[in-house]
Amino acid sequence: MQIGTRERIFLLLLIAIPVAAYFCVFEPRNRQIQDAREEIQQKRMKLKQLEDATMEIDDLGHEIERLSDAINLFEQKLPAQREVEVILKQIWELASRHQLTPKSVRTDKITPAVQYSELPISVKIIGDFDGYYSFLLDLEQLSRITKITKMVLKKLNTQEGQMEAEIVLSIFFEPQSHQAAVVGL
Repeated sequence: MQIGTRERIFLLLLIAIPVAAYFCVFEPRNRQIQDAREEIQQKRMKLKQLEDATMEIDDLGHEIERLSDAINLFEQKLPAQREVEVILKQIWELASRHQLTPKSVRTDKITPAVQYSELPISVKIIGDFDGYYSFLLDLEQLSRITKITKMVLKKLNTQEGQMEAEIVLSIFFEPQSHQAAVVGL
């Protein structure tokens, strides 16, 4: 029996169809199945971690209540926007109490956030380093949330122990729109 070109083409096509099906259909599908199995495995691991975490918490309701109380405590430390001047006055009085001379106090642009706003205040203070250290300790004890984001200390050559401090102090407060929403509840 003689195989002609027609039969050879048919035989090549017959072999090419399963090979093409493997590369075009089966191989991509196998990759999808493998990716799905890996994703399922990752989700099972996360589910296991969640189960372990919930087993550690005896009473979920009690834990939510405890965390809500902690949030309320921090919200109480956020002054209203109209109370920011009171905090500025407290900072000024703290500096005076520690024999520091506030050279300049200026506020920067308010940085808004979802539930609170941040007001950076640049303060330049001159005085004794020990007084400045006591000032920082008292500043930490204020009933409101404050954060020092920048501090530059320079030694003055005028007297021993004298220095100039430039600090950027951030005060956090509730914006008036958030307070109106809370009061409206």
